[in-house]
Amino acid sequence: MSSSAPGSAAEIATVDEHGARVQAMFSDIAPGYDRANRIMSAGTDVRWRRRAVAELLEPGDGAGKTILDLCAGTLDSSLEIHRRYPAAQIVGGDFSAGMLAAGERRLEAMADPAPRTQIRAQQLDAHDLPFADTSVDAIFCAFGVRNLSDLRAASSEQLRVLAPGARLVVLEFFRPTAWTTRLFHAIYNRTVLPVVGWACTGNLDAYLYLPRSIGAMRSAEDYASLLAEVGFEAASIRIQPMTMGVASIISARKPLSLDEGAA
Repeated sequence: MSSSAPGSAAEIATVDEHGARVQAMFSDIAPGYDRANRIMSAGTDVRWRRRAVAELLEPGDGAGKTILDLCAGTLDSSLEIHRRYPAAQIVGGDFSAGMLAAGERRLEAMADPAPRTQIRAQQLDAHDLPFADTSVDAIFCAFGVRNLSDLRAASSEQLRVLAPGARLVVLEFFRPTAWTTRLFHAIYNRTVLPVVGWACTGNLDAYLYLPRSIGAMRSAEDYASLLAEVGFEAASIRIQPMTMGVASIISARKPLSLDEGAA
């Protein structure tokens, strides 16, 4: 990625201290990130992504569409979006240059050239998206919103760039409310997660951060309320718990008009 390209590090607004720490952390763990995810979830994260991506557009409705994969990391979700909507143009946006570089290496190593032509990696700040109003046809975000410094501001930006009637789909580890899920999180996050994460990436702190970020995150219901508050159509917001609520998919639609959103 050239230094003069839109969304390059020189053009990105300065992130706060928390954002800078998270940015550095993800760049450090990028080489082993996908392997750690597969092992820790026993491949369940792939099924979750596939289910969530199917919510973005109608089947086969990718031609001429631009899909933003926000907090795209190593482009894992971007590739799943391409598999589902091969005619769509996909922007894999993330603030970690290291994660995006790992994703671009992955694209270059693929025998099929199609993903390289349809997926574009772009370093960006989710709080100040470098896209015109109503210029994006769908937004996907997997396991990223809990890392955002200002969730309300970022959600407003997502609403701004989405076309009227377009969808936001988020897959995330929200703060669990059921005691059984809280117990599972407590045991798993103190045993399996840090050990596997450290073995795959060599960075123990990153996998101690994950349970803290889940604990600090809103519940799925609170996040859904936030989306309605910033202007997403309240009646369209849907929460789908996955694997007994370990993760959830939340989808929301931008109103076709301001009057519709207020109704």
